[in-house]
Amino acid sequence: MKVGVLGPRGTYAELAARSQFGQKVKMVLYPMITNVAEAVARGDVQAGVIPIESLREGSVGEALDALAWADVKVQAEVVVPVSHSLLGMPGTKRAKITQVLSHPQALAQCREFLRKNLPKAELIEMTSTAKAAEQVGKLKKPHMAAIGPKVLADLYGLEVLHDDIQSGEMNTTRFLCLAKEDSKPTGRDKTSVAFYTTQDRPGILHEILGEFAVRNINLTKIESRPSKKALGDYLFFIDFEGHREDAKVKEALEGLKQKTAMLKVLGSYPRRF
Repeated sequence: MKVGVLGPRGTYAELAARSQFGQKVKMVLYPMITNVAEAVARGDVQAGVIPIESLREGSVGEALDALAWADVKVQAEVVVPVSHSLLGMPGTKRAKITQVLSHPQALAQCREFLRKNLPKAELIEMTSTAKAAEQVGKLKKPHMAAIGPKVLADLYGLEVLHDDIQSGEMNTTRFLCLAKEDSKPTGRDKTSVAFYTTQDRPGILHEILGEFAVRNINLTKIESRPSKKALGDYLFFIDFEGHREDAKVKEALEGLKQKTAMLKVLGSYPRRF
């Protein structure tokens, strides 16, 4: 089985994929989250694993965009504990670090540590934590450091300069497993949808959410995202309890179709929390 993940080796997405599919699957590495979703849509891989939201920093915009426009379904969700480390060349002195590389979410999750310990360091955004570690290991500059899981140290010849630098005692990231089809009902499921409203008028979102309220369907997440089609044009994302094959969920989705210009069922899958 081939599983697409954000590369290079050692990303949290790879760790999430191995926890879901086991150690023997073949990991196919891609430079961006969008590439992972497109690979699943083409059939290049049987599944893909992408980060969708973190406990500290919320949703990953690129992942939402990929779900909205790629021909894929959400088949499962995986929740992974996240522990960030400051990584540098062996012998690096923290006081000498002037550049810190990592994924934007990781940099944000560690902002308090960076503010207190490396207030003057330039923060450089990379496509993944593993890409940041790979870059630091390749350039071998003593003034550069990366933020990511400690396993990256062994992969890229680095040293753990400081462990557990993320803010808060607990930090987790939610990943979605993408495939061509979603999952069968289990009795404890979640469904994700994306939609446009038919028109921008007062009360339209209230009417849409009412389709769930009258059927006692619990919403677990709702947010908007620019459609990238026009300024002020938004796409809405909703997660709710239940499977698309459940009778009351079917009714709610039919009601949504009458009130939306576009409705995409992203998938139904077993709930992990």
